[in-house]
Amino acid sequence: MLNPIRILLLGALALRSLLAFGAVNVGDTVKSVVVEKGEPASRIERGTVTVLTYPDAVIRCEDGKVASINQPKADYATGAVAPKPPASSATVHVATTASGEWTTDYAAALASASGSNRKVFLFFTGSDWCGWCKRLDAEILSTPEFQAYARENLILVKLDFPQGIPQSAQLKRQNRELGDKYGIDGYPTVIVLNSSGGNIGKLGYMAGGPAPFIARIKQY
Repeated sequence: MLNPIRILLLGALALRSLLAFGAVNVGDTVKSVVVEKGEPASRIERGTVTVLTYPDAVIRCEDGKVASINQPKADYATGAVAPKPPASSATVHVATTASGEWTTDYAAALASASGSNRKVFLFFTGSDWCGWCKRLDAEILSTPEFQAYARENLILVKLDFPQGIPQSAQLKRQNRELGDKYGIDGYPTVIVLNSSGGNIGKLGYMAGGPAPFIARIKQY
C-alpha cells in the first residue's frame, strides 16, 4: 500500500504532465498548436489529415484542427513514464514510409532513398501565400493518381517558405540552405533527385492534372 506522501508525489507528477500539455486541446488549429509547442519533431501530411509528433505527444489533426492527442502513459504504481522514441527516429520513420506521406526532413529522405529505387521529390513551396503552389497541390499532388504513383516511386519532401506559419529556426535554416543549394528563384519549384541524391530534374506547375506531371517525372 502506498503511503500518503508517495500518493501526493505521484499526483503532482501526473498534474505536471497534464499542465505541460494543457494549452493544446481538441479543436485547436494546427497553427495554434505549432505556436504553443513549436515545430514538431516530424509532420506527416496526407490529404486532410496532419500528424504532429512531439517528444511528449502525438497530435492527429483533421481538416486543420486537432482531433486527438496521444500522450505516453505513466505507471502510477512506480511513477515511471513509458519511454519515448527519439525525435530523429520519428522523423526517419516518416521518410522511410511507403505510403506516400510527406516529410520535412531532407537528410532522412536521402538516407531512406539510398539503395532503393525511389526518387526524392523536393517540393519548394510557399504554402500560405503562393497561388500557383496551392494550384499544384490541389490539382496534382493531392490527387489519388499522384498519391498512388508516389507511394511506389517517390519520397516526398516538403520545403515550405510560409509567411504566417510558425517554423523552428532549424527548419527555416534547412529550407533556406536547400533553396540556395538548388538555385530556387521562384515557387512552386520541384527538384527530383535519384536514389543516390543526384539532381536529375526540375519541374514547376503544369496544367492538365496529374498525368502529364507524372509522365515528366518518369522521364528523369
